[in-house]
Amino acid sequence: MTQADTHKLRISPRSLAADAYEIDSSTGVIEDSLDLIEDLGAYNRWVFDLLKPHVQGRVLEVGCGTGNITQFLTESADEVVGIDPVARFIDRFRQRFAGSKSVTSHRCTLGDLAEPTRDAACFDTAVSCNVFEHIDDHVGALKQVATHLRPGGKAVIFVPAGPIAFGKLDKELGHHRRYTIDSLSKAMQDAGLEWVEGRYSNAVGLAGWWFNSVVLKKTTVPGGQAKWLNRLVPILSRLEKLIRPPFGQSVIGVARKPLNAALPSQQPTEYRRAA
Repeated sequence: MTQADTHKLRISPRSLAADAYEIDSSTGVIEDSLDLIEDLGAYNRWVFDLLKPHVQGRVLEVGCGTGNITQFLTESADEVVGIDPVARFIDRFRQRFAGSKSVTSHRCTLGDLAEPTRDAACFDTAVSCNVFEHIDDHVGALKQVATHLRPGGKAVIFVPAGPIAFGKLDKELGHHRRYTIDSLSKAMQDAGLEWVEGRYSNAVGLAGWWFNSVVLKKTTVPGGQAKWLNRLVPILSRLEKLIRPPFGQSVIGVARKPLNAALPSQQPTEYRRAA
């Protein structure tokens, strides 16, 4: 086996042979949201700035979508491997990064990934933005993330926050929940990861989301409001650097795979799907 082969992400034969995935009914709404977010350059940079201190080395991006955050991950990562089950998202992702030698992608889910058989095939960082709220068994999914991290590697998870704001818009987007720092910390620790830190972001946005989703019961993200928020990002981001908000529209959680976790070379099975 060559050195390059040891770094390949191994996908189960079932996923490679699949002609199509069952796509959740919320995918169209999600795609519209991705299109809107793609134009919010300042907001995307803000999100990445929150992730950046924890991003290094070989990075697995879970739910890469069309690459709105990937474009920034390449600034800190040696390599980015994106996965997403939605064919048209991956198609757009590949078009976007067609000229990049450090970015690759796979149309698959976490459950389709085979466990790494060598440490060289593991990741230093796993990043996911606005994905785990869509997953019913989020603890199980986080366990799968941990499988692909080398000991000491970090999982960096960015998800919607503020259960009080959970409403019609969340349901349309296929959200199962909105998080708090405590609930995200518990999920990551239940998955066997060691909690490092968490913080809220975009306190102003939480009020807007609550009003649109709970009061007005909107079914799509208001584009005009999102663009105004994008203009305010330079001010909001500076304020939240000075004073960490006690709540926010989003929460970032960082956890580490224990240093004493077994290396892939210590596992007897040469090829198996993650449980």
